[in-house]
Amino acid sequence: MPPRTLAFDLGRRGSNYVCKSCLESVRSVPNNTPPWLARPVSNAARRAARQPPKKKTPKQPEGVPDLGTLQKMLLEDYPHPPSTSATTPLLSAPPAPGTNTDTDTGKGGELDVNYFEQDGPGGKLRRLRDKEEFAEVSTGLDAEISTAITDLEHKMLRAAEMLQRMEKTPGGHDKDRAEELRRRFKRSLRVQYKGKIGPEAKKPQVLHITGFTSRQRAVAILNAYLARDSVTTTGVPRQRDVTESWRYYSAARRTLSTNWRGVPRAVWNFLWRVLSWEGDGIENPHRLSHLYVLAKDMQAAGVPLRYSQQLVTMEAMFVEGWEKEAIEAWKKAVVTLGSKPEVFAEYWELGVRMCSQHGDIDRAERAAETLLRSAQPPNPRVLMPIIEATAAKHGMIEHAWETYTHMRTLLGETITIEDHDAVIAMFLAAGHVDHALQAFADMMLSKSHDVIGKGTLPMAIGNHFFLGKWLKRLIGAGDLEGAYKVVVYMQAHRVTPAPIQLNGLIGAWLRRGSAEDLEKADKLAWGMIRARLRFVLLRHHRRGQRLFQKAGLEPDRDAGAETDAETGYVCRTRATVETFCLLAENYCSRRLHERVKNLFDVMRQAETVPDSFLMNQLIRSYSNNREADVAAELYETMTKHQHITPDGHTFLTLFNSLSVNRLVQRDPALTHQDIPAARHFFHEMVTANWTFDSPELFVQLPRTILFSFHKTKDFRGMIVAARAMRSLFGFHPPEALLIELAAGAGSGAGTGMGMGVGSLRVRSKGNMDRLVRARRTVEMLVHQCRNALVAMTGRPHPAEDDMTEEERADEQCEVLEMLILLKAGAQDMPAEEVRPLLEEAAGEMGVWEVVFGGDRGAVERLRKIGNMVV
Repeated sequence: MPPRTLAFDLGRRGSNYVCKSCLESVRSVPNNTPPWLARPVSNAARRAARQPPKKKTPKQPEGVPDLGTLQKMLLEDYPHPPSTSATTPLLSAPPAPGTNTDTDTGKGGELDVNYFEQDGPGGKLRRLRDKEEFAEVSTGLDAEISTAITDLEHKMLRAAEMLQRMEKTPGGHDKDRAEELRRRFKRSLRVQYKGKIGPEAKKPQVLHITGFTSRQRAVAILNAYLARDSVTTTGVPRQRDVTESWRYYSAARRTLSTNWRGVPRAVWNFLWRVLSWEGDGIENPHRLSHLYVLAKDMQAAGVPLRYSQQLVTMEAMFVEGWEKEAIEAWKKAVVTLGSKPEVFAEYWELGVRMCSQHGDIDRAERAAETLLRSAQPPNPRVLMPIIEATAAKHGMIEHAWETYTHMRTLLGETITIEDHDAVIAMFLAAGHVDHALQAFADMMLSKSHDVIGKGTLPMAIGNHFFLGKWLKRLIGAGDLEGAYKVVVYMQAHRVTPAPIQLNGLIGAWLRRGSAEDLEKADKLAWGMIRARLRFVLLRHHRRGQRLFQKAGLEPDRDAGAETDAETGYVCRTRATVETFCLLAENYCSRRLHERVKNLFDVMRQAETVPDSFLMNQLIRSYSNNREADVAAELYETMTKHQHITPDGHTFLTLFNSLSVNRLVQRDPALTHQDIPAARHFFHEMVTANWTFDSPELFVQLPRTILFSFHKTKDFRGMIVAARAMRSLFGFHPPEALLIELAAGAGSGAGTGMGMGVGSLRVRSKGNMDRLVRARRTVEMLVHQCRNALVAMTGRPHPAEDDMTEEERADEQCEVLEMLILLKAGAQDMPAEEVRPLLEEAAGEMGVWEVVFGGDRGAVERLRKIGNMVV
């Protein structure tokens, strides 16, 4: 037997309809109360029922402030006055003199009232002695405390009266004294109650669940959450509120189920408002499932649901799998919810959605027709679920198209691009590409073109420019399956997609990264490669058979492998360099080295000229495969023999291929081999014809070069590289880089970071100490640099804010060289001894003319800045 749902309760509790016959039977029942059941009224009761004459309240003496004046005076100049609705007043006005506050005795004390206390439902009754004991039981305060509070209020009123009299006294001394006393009183009040009004100095807990002890931890945690200042009962909740509300409530549900009466209606309203919130940047994917549970708990607690809550509960039931029960509950509420103006449209729209998804198309159409023919402004977009359901149902595609044209007619000029996109996505999901193309043509073209069921498309539509716009729009919207269906449809109608369009689809699949998407991208890309090989075979017919065999492909066998088993699609679009680049980058990132090698073999057979990007990916693949020597040889081969021009990313890849940037545990022998390799890479980088193409590369490449020399402890090469990059790159080391170098970031064992940050990324006390010491070292070198400049020029050094950009850059470069010498232990060596060592390194690195020769022509010829704005 299935568990009980909310359907029966919603149908019973949501309807207040009573038939006329029942009403007549109720009205016809006479009042036959026996006379002996009527109790006669006593004379004492009659006298007590008479209203005593109202006594005049004596007029308050002039100068005595009332409660409102005193409250206003206390809150005057208050930094954050609390709201009146959420704060209990500090004072309660005492009864006016002469006012009869005894509501228990009538005139002359003729009516006696007895007070009783019961220890719970069904408990024993106990008679109370007098009114004082009754006040103690009902308020929790005994008579002494109540008298003390009243005395305190009288004293505060007298103090306020004295302050007002002092302010009205002629002369400035008493007035100033009164003002000083007033400020001291307010200051002591703020300090004592910490900026809040009330004897407990706490915000009243408006949301609080009663009837549970503190030992019931889950409920106590929920109450603590509801009592937070950050919890707002109005306005837009935060993402954290949605998550924590469900977390704490779901943990306390089992305990709360033992006493649902302890949960007040305000708490239910708060939970419903927060858990049902969507939009405003808040993600609530489990909204309906949480509301379904909350609605069941509210039903168990006997809390009636509002009309809008009943609709949401029906939708939640439908989503949770109780489809038939939700639809039955929707049917039963037709008399109540279906006739209420405030939820009329929402009710019938919900019925259209649920019936359409359930397959009851007729009932969904009747509900939509009821809504469209009502007195309320119609919304033709209510037909969208019907279009989706009929398009997906076998044999009802024409009915879906008629519903779409009817909706388009009703919308008229108000139809939007989003409406067209929604309809196109529905037709594509159902596999009706021709109907989707017809809807896209209606959106794009002013003139109507009929394409449904046509074997040949009109010229205005049947071209890869028009269909390419459609592909681009689908790929941008993320409908990659629909885009692939359009590709198949295009080729079936003799329209070959452009390579750039298929490359965009392949790239989108690869960016998704799922196994299914990677397989689809790989299959389509290799289909394009086979089309390229077929093209080369036809161009060189004599060596076509040998070409396929070298590529590892069999023409006869692979002709069947190219065909999509589901659609029968055979790709006729030829691969380009971009196709190979996409595959190479994907294989390299996945460390599929054998596939990268096979891809480059096929690329040569396909007579596709590689570019620097493909070369970089191949070098990176060999480097990741621990074949750095092969990567260096490959660079020499592709640049010298195949005449591929390297770019800045090529040299970034080469420097990252050094063992000091790849290995976690460094090998001293390999580190010693990295010194000439790094100098050779620098020489190749300087002599190659390339320029920076992005600011990111401008930051990464100099940083990687400096840290590579630093890790190999080639301090001579490091100084030469810094001077050369200053002239050729316009590079000046920032302060953060100087601190990292001083801290030895990336220089110790266990750091394989190519960017040189190393273990400093880990937050620890040791790293913080290293950074503090490194900063002090840099500050010391800056101070020495400025003192040396003052001693050399004889002029005082300008202030930090008065220095120009050029002066600051020169100072940073000088500090970098001083830091490198300090690292090498050569800070005390004379310049005459250091220069020959640097000249030797500059000769090996190919920058002697730039660093020591002063050849401006060489500097201009080898500059790598270009037109890039750094």
